[in-house]
Amino acid sequence: MFRLIRLPILLGTAFVIGVFYERNAALDKCLNAGGAMKSGICRGVSE
Repeated sequence: MFRLIRLPILLGTAFVIGVFYERNAALDKCLNAGGAMKSGICRGVSE
């Protein structure tokens, strides 16, 4: 019974960690390109 409860909790935790990891990676790429993140969108980068 505990395994049925543990699996969704672990999957949810892994998903949330993955989302934060990707957001941080996007922030780093934006900052390295000379932009700034505003509301989840990289602004101020020109090609």
